[in-house]
Amino acid sequence: MNYKEALQYIEEKNKLGIVPGLDNIKELLKRLGNPEAGCKALHIAGTNGKGSVFAFVESALIEAGYKIGRYISPTIFTYLERFQINKKYMNEETFARLLETVAGKISEMEEDGYSSPTAFEIETVIAFLFFAEEECDYMLLECGMGGTLDATNVIPAPVASVFAQISMDHMQFLGETLEEIAQNKSGIIKEGSACISAPQEKEVSKVLKSVCADKEDEYTEVKNKDIEVVSEDETGISFSYKNNNYLIKLLGEHQIINAATAIEVLRKLDIDERYIKSGLAKTTWQGRLTRVCDSPLMYVDGAHNEAAWITLRNNINKYFTNKRIIYIIGVLKDKEYQKMVDILCNNMEYAITITPDTPRGLDKKILAGLIEKKGVKTDMAETAGEALEKAFSYIGEDKKDYVIMVCGSLSFISDYLNMKFE
Repeated sequence: MNYKEALQYIEEKNKLGIVPGLDNIKELLKRLGNPEAGCKALHIAGTNGKGSVFAFVESALIEAGYKIGRYISPTIFTYLERFQINKKYMNEETFARLLETVAGKISEMEEDGYSSPTAFEIETVIAFLFFAEEECDYMLLECGMGGTLDATNVIPAPVASVFAQISMDHMQFLGETLEEIAQNKSGIIKEGSACISAPQEKEVSKVLKSVCADKEDEYTEVKNKDIEVVSEDETGISFSYKNNNYLIKLLGEHQIINAATAIEVLRKLDIDERYIKSGLAKTTWQGRLTRVCDSPLMYVDGAHNEAAWITLRNNINKYFTNKRIIYIIGVLKDKEYQKMVDILCNNMEYAITITPDTPRGLDKKILAGLIEKKGVKTDMAETAGEALEKAFSYIGEDKKDYVIMVCGSLSFISDYLNMKFE
């Protein structure tokens, strides 16, 4: 099997969609010798911030000399971005080789009367094989969705179960209330693990604390009162957490919270404070209020649900008070895009809508119609380049007065992150 054939195999398995339950992936792992037990795990669930928390953790652990495997979903730049060791992507040959092994076991399963694992389950198994084969010191695992029945939740007790902030998302799968969603995500908590959480709403904290008490696990939740911002501008943030000072390049109050959550994880691992500080200061995480152009100012943010849109709006109000805001925006049709429009339109002068290149992409005409109803001047574009041309044409020579904000979904922002600006 070559890389092209491997991608075709995954694409075919994508047609299976989301199938709740862990029986198939457990059977597959058993037939492969249970590689998920091959190295120590850190496991994270949550609605927003999972990637940022683990970006901070990963950077500090690498600073401390550890070999770190990281499994990411969704990706921005390339398919193989989801399998990383010390920030380097898996190569095509390795992926094809590992998938060929996995596909052989799946064929055996099907012959024995089992259903095929889904694409995400297969990718998760490949991550386990890769990290075990490379003898990583730690593997950092992000839940794809939820927790209890997420494919990553087949691991033995992790060193730490970590929770980014939990809010409303994927309600059709996880529940209609915060308590129900928190209960689902709390399924990653296992006996013998530390449990670390970002600050949560009271009903979420109650669920997490209760599950930890049942498992006799220690529960640590970051408290906002322990955080003090020292200085903050569009280049970075200096803050104090429990009387230690830190510097991060990622922007927004939410990133301070993500960093503090990472600090608690790293302290549980007894990482030296100097590596924590240097790791946090070096952390980058593309697509999270990432500055890509200086004239005019242009930022890319993958905000794709209600909590993230509110955070983006608050950051725009904080950092760009006297700027005129142009949006290049696309969204997925299974997201609450009407709420997105309601949240973001107040500071929107001009919007260019696009349809993300995925079957889940919302038609740009629908999005443009919703924005126009808010009284915002709206246009549409077929490509990233066309959208940018329209934004630059609208701005003209008054570049210093404007900010271009690309947002709405992680599914199309790589085009803008890869652009070169003079």
